[in-house]
Amino acid sequence: MKHKFAIGSLMAVIVLFLIASCERNGGVFEDELKVLGTFGQISIVGMLPEEAQDAALTVEKDLQVLDYIGYTFEAEGELHQLNEAIAQGRSMTVSDGLLELIMDAKTLSSASGGRFNPAAGELTAFWEFHCDKDECSESPYPDEVQRLVNERVAKIISRNPSMNDLIINGNKVSSRNRLVKLEFGDMIRGLALDKGIEHLQRIGVSNAMIDIGGNVRTMGTRGDHDWWIGIPDATGKNLIASIENIDDQSVVTVRAFDKSFGKHELIYRHIVDPLTGMPARDVQSVTVMHDNAMIANAAAVTILIAGTKDWKMIADKMDVHKILLITKDGTIYTSSAMEHIVHWKQGIERQHLVP
Repeated sequence: MKHKFAIGSLMAVIVLFLIASCERNGGVFEDELKVLGTFGQISIVGMLPEEAQDAALTVEKDLQVLDYIGYTFEAEGELHQLNEAIAQGRSMTVSDGLLELIMDAKTLSSASGGRFNPAAGELTAFWEFHCDKDECSESPYPDEVQRLVNERVAKIISRNPSMNDLIINGNKVSSRNRLVKLEFGDMIRGLALDKGIEHLQRIGVSNAMIDIGGNVRTMGTRGDHDWWIGIPDATGKNLIASIENIDDQSVVTVRAFDKSFGKHELIYRHIVDPLTGMPARDVQSVTVMHDNAMIANAAAVTILIAGTKDWKMIADKMDVHKILLITKDGTIYTSSAMEHIVHWKQGIERQHLVP
């Protein structure tokens, strides 16, 4: 009996120690997530470590399904199989997950007036290449190859592949245009953030943050204070500002030049104007804050393509209002709604414009 009492007392001490530890550090559990070919981070507040660990593992497993559904271009990926079927003029029965992604993409593409166009993935593929620098401003092709690429790009643009070309009957998907090639890169990262938070809510987590590639979605608070998010410069290496008092919001930043996650350090221009077949030029990065990370990602891509001339019009169309963009020459623009919540790093506050 003495041994049992001693063991029980020891366990009680351990539990009290864990609870006290959680209280002392705000109950913040942090772990790495491996999703969509890259590494992210999950932070959970106010749970015992073992419970938070279980929650993080279930979220990671849930999100890894998205890789197969709509991110990877490996032969076994469902997205690859659908693109092959479309190119061959066949229909394909897709999973509920991919169908949901397609329907969301159609809605967002329509809201953007077609500037956000996941159906024009082949245009993006032409710009994937090896490069020694993070920012490659010239074509990667020799002149004779560039001529062939230009001819192909012209053909694609003349056929105008769009989400409206898709024919959807239940879960069966086909296309009236064989040049449709679906590519959901940025959008699906936002979807992963939303689904991750939704999963945590379902299992009873009240306070958490998920970060995938520097894009975040939060809920609740970080212990005794609110979440805060840093806003990077156009290179992604330094912070120019922060947003504080964040609750149940996403903050995403899309850059014109980025490393291709999970593809052996390839660097590619993953944001291409579907109207011209050329990468976005005058804007280097766009940050959007919204309560839906998928919408924020799609809007950031579209605003980056639209450039300084049309970004406010696109933002209104897509119903996003908290925006910060950085041009190629380093000029920072903020919407009035973003300006009210941004805390600028010292020396930056005089370098931005509010149109």
